[in-house]
Amino acid sequence: MKKAYYREQALERIARDVIIAYDPRLYYGSPAAIPIEDIIEAQGLVLEYQYLRNNGRVLGETIFDDGLTAIYDRENHRYDLLPVKGGTILIDCSLCEEEASTGRLRFTCAHELGHWLLHKKQFSGTGENAALRSGDESDNTLEVQANLLGSILLLPLPQVKRCFYQLRSGRTNQQLVTDMAGIFQVSKQAMRIRLENHNLL
Repeated sequence: MKKAYYREQALERIARDVIIAYDPRLYYGSPAAIPIEDIIEAQGLVLEYQYLRNNGRVLGETIFDDGLTAIYDRENHRYDLLPVKGGTILIDCSLCEEEASTGRLRFTCAHELGHWLLHKKQFSGTGENAALRSGDESDNTLEVQANLLGSILLLPLPQVKRCFYQLRSGRTNQQLVTDMAGIFQVSKQAMRIRLENHNLL
């Protein structure tokens, strides 16, 4: 499978185009959480919530080709095969069970959309799926690209900068990260990384 290389500037442009096509106010207006699930569906994709594995190891999966994929039936403690269409994003139900998982849920959705936007040509026709595994910090190029685009989709740079300059007066860095993470509905870790990567902290 040939891998495409995307510079961060190209990923910023892809994210901008996707967000503006959905609603320009999300890019140019007041800082607010990006409605990532709605954007996924506006891309013509199907978003489904299923238990993907019995151990919670797989958080999301992007399906590129029609076929069958394994899901876990919690009631009967067994795996079943689910018929799926190409253009389906599966998210593990465990991410919907606790409010504390909201940032992880939103990031997983954005990560899987990133796979669709970046890697559709590479995966289509192969019968393979792209999957985000819990704790997978590997240097796999495709995962790194999907992670970065996912972060950019949830935290568009003009909005992050606008929010930063509106809120920074009188706040410690920790307060600023916490408040901004709340506005964008992302984890504090994701917010801190985005700010640090652009020398704002």
